[in-house]
Amino acid sequence: MQRHRRRWLIVAISLAIAAFAFTFAAAAVLAEGALHPLLKRRASDTAALAYSIAQAANGTAQQVTIRSSEGIALNGWWLCPRQRNGRAVMVCHGVADSAYGALGYALLFLRHGYSVLVPESRGHGESRGYVTYGVLESDDTIRWLGWMNDHGVNCAFGFGESLGGAILLQSLARGADFRAVVAESPYTSLEAVAEERVGRVVPAFAARILVKEALVYVYLRYRVNLFHAHPDSAIVHTHVPVLLIHGLADNETSPEHSRRLATANPGATRLWLVPGAKHTGAYAAAPKEFEENVLGWFDH
Repeated sequence: MQRHRRRWLIVAISLAIAAFAFTFAAAAVLAEGALHPLLKRRASDTAALAYSIAQAANGTAQQVTIRSSEGIALNGWWLCPRQRNGRAVMVCHGVADSAYGALGYALLFLRHGYSVLVPESRGHGESRGYVTYGVLESDDTIRWLGWMNDHGVNCAFGFGESLGGAILLQSLARGADFRAVVAESPYTSLEAVAEERVGRVVPAFAARILVKEALVYVYLRYRVNLFHAHPDSAIVHTHVPVLLIHGLADNETSPEHSRRLATANPGATRLWLVPGAKHTGAYAAAPKEFEENVLGWFDH
């Protein structure tokens, strides 16, 4: 009887170890995909779009580079109207995108007198490194603000989509000197949005396990703590006015994320929920209201 119990105990332990090894391996694959997303556009496409937008606005465009705290090269595009007034908008793209996707907003801001900086987040476009979902990018944002100040900007605003919005919110906790920020389709934390998205493929309990193991894997291999990717914590004490925009038809990052962000600091935030808008699709769903809300937020 004793030998029989011991055999079953060994089998149970072996199965537990095998299950952990399997889920951890799956989590490692998940993590590497999140850190190194597949990119959609060539650099030549981005350059062509930047120059064509500048030409349409009768302005200029140039490619610019800064260095991160670890010396990583970070790429960006700097577009200016013919008459500069010291006001500029930093437009930040989403995950697996590049400056190409964010440049679509540049013409709107250029036509209203703003210069526009479109940085490519680490691990995207021509920027080096890997994605850390705001943990390291928040310091990159501070460095980009310093670059803008050195180039005649005395009044900086931030506009970000999805990951870009989350990065801007996290930069506020580090003292990013924005006059105002607009974040569309941001998330409350990387852990929460990852569980939400993975949970659409596997059961919720499995999603929680996989995501936590993935974040542990990233820390063990890269020494970056993605458990700290928390825009909801960063927004709590900010005095920078933040306009949160979220589509009610967003099936990638649920509107509940923006609701929770607004609740975290009701004194500094305003929430605009857009009927029929999908993920980062507010401009397409309600173009007139979008321009009025975003430009009005910056103007006032």
